[in-house]
Amino acid sequence: MKAAVCERYGPPEVVQIREVPKPVPADGEVLVKAVATTVNSGDTRVRALRVPRGLSLPMRVRLGFTKPKQPIFGFEMAGQVEAVGREVTHLRPGDRVVASRGFGFGCHAEYVTVAGQGAIAKIPESLSYQDAVALCFGGMTALIFFRLGKLAPDETILINGASGAVGTMAVQLAKHLGAEVTAVCSGANAELVRGLGADHVIDYTIEDFTRNGQRYDVIMDNHGNAPYARVKGSLKPGGRFLMVIGDLWQMLAASRHKAVISSSESDSSSAADNYRTLMELAERGELKPVIDSVLPFAQIVEAHRRVDGGHKVGSVVLTFEQDG
Repeated sequence: MKAAVCERYGPPEVVQIREVPKPVPADGEVLVKAVATTVNSGDTRVRALRVPRGLSLPMRVRLGFTKPKQPIFGFEMAGQVEAVGREVTHLRPGDRVVASRGFGFGCHAEYVTVAGQGAIAKIPESLSYQDAVALCFGGMTALIFFRLGKLAPDETILINGASGAVGTMAVQLAKHLGAEVTAVCSGANAELVRGLGADHVIDYTIEDFTRNGQRYDVIMDNHGNAPYARVKGSLKPGGRFLMVIGDLWQMLAASRHKAVISSSESDSSSAADNYRTLMELAERGELKPVIDSVLPFAQIVEAHRRVDGGHKVGSVVLTFEQDG
C-alpha cells in the first residue's frame, strides 16, 4: 500500500509517498481502507519539529530525538471497514467510519488499523467521507477544551484564531452549547465565522481585543499569540483561559490560574464518544465542516505547504484513489 513517510525532520519535501506493507488487524482491531484524511497543524509541527519554547527535550523524547519514531503521520482518517479482528462485534466490513490513532499517528496511508474500542465512529449516510474527516481534528479539540473548561450556556467566550480547523469548529460548538461567541480573525474571514454562528467578530488587523474594555467568561487561544499574560485583563472574575497553543513559560504562568493547557485525553472511549457526538451534530445540521482545500494524496507535500503558510481556513483534506 501507499503511505506518506517522513524519515527526518525538515521542510515539506521530507515527506515522500512510498510503498509499505499493508497492516493486518490483530484481535480487537479494525482494518480501514482510507478514502480521506487531513494534514493539520499537528502534522506539520511534528514534521518540522517546530515545538514551543521550553518543550524541545520532552517532545524529542516523545517523538524521536533525531528522526520521527513513527514515520507515518496523520491524526485521523475516514474510510470503509475492510476487515475486523476477533472480539470486534459492533463493526463489520463495509461500514463507513471516521477513526484516529491519536498520537500513534499512522493515518496518512491507504490502510490503517485502529483499536475496535478506540477512537472510531460510524459516518452518517448524509455525510461524505471528506466532510466527516474535516470535522475531526478541530471538533475533537474544541469538545475536549470546552468540557475541561466547563463552558456553560449563556456564558461569553472569545475565540482567538476563529477561522482555522479548531476555530471554525469551536465557534459552532460554543453556539451549540448556548454561549455568546466573539470570534477573532482577519476581516477576510469575518463573513465566514458569522455564518458559523459568531455573535460578534473582531478583525485583529484593526482592533486589539485586549484593549477594548470587554471581558469574557472564557477566552480560547488557538493561535498562540494571546497568552494568559496578554489576555488576563479581558477575563471576568472567575473566568477561564483555554490555551490550545503555548510554550512552557506561558503554560506555567497560566497554570497558576483557572486555565486549561492540554487537550490530551488518554481514555479511548471518550475519544469515540467525541467522534460520535461530532457525527450526530453534523447529521442534524448543527455542525458544518469547513474545508480549505481538497487535494489528492499524491500532493501531500503541497498540503503541508498550505498548512505551513498559516492562512488556511478550516481543514486541508487529502483524498485517496478508489478502486473501480
